[in-house]
Amino acid sequence: METLFKAIRSNMFVQAILFILLGLFLILWPGVTVMTVIYLFGALFALSGAASLIAYARPNGADRHSPSVLTTGVLCLLIALVAFVFPEAVAGFFSIIAGIIIALCGIVCAIRSIELRRFNDNSWIAPLIIGLLVAAGGIVIIVNPFESAATFILVLGVIMLVNGACELFMEYQLKRLQKADIQNANDAL
Repeated sequence: METLFKAIRSNMFVQAILFILLGLFLILWPGVTVMTVIYLFGALFALSGAASLIAYARPNGADRHSPSVLTTGVLCLLIALVAFVFPEAVAGFFSIIAGIIIALCGIVCAIRSIELRRFNDNSWIAPLIIGLLVAAGGIVIIVNPFESAATFILVLGVIMLVNGACELFMEYQLKRLQKADIQNANDAL
């Protein structure tokens, strides 16, 4: 289980940047079609899967030959393949798929924020709240699909942007607090 979390963390920076970029695109151009969004999601998963496979194959990386990193990469690439090969089928239930993905991203964000708690720092509270709000946004998208495609795309973009920013913040905080924790341990010796 720990290697799964390591695999997820190893690619969080890349995924956060991709979420922010796609979120900004959707906010700035909410009139794009659902098919365009499906292709963009396919590209997002293809890049994320490629990043996982590169991390898996990297000769000196911490995730070298980790089965969970390989599994993450293959699953992301399979999702991308489905989006590219069957875009019409995906479009039929896109809001449900997008809602599930966003809800899961929010849950992962909330769980990761709890990692920050062990450093006795209050920086974990904001990401926890944001993660829960992102998860709630995903659930709203599932149970109440928007009538206007432009509204749906705009809301999707905002949620993706917030999720990506939250992930970047947590990566920064986690690395900062881990370094401080190591420094404190060294100073105690």
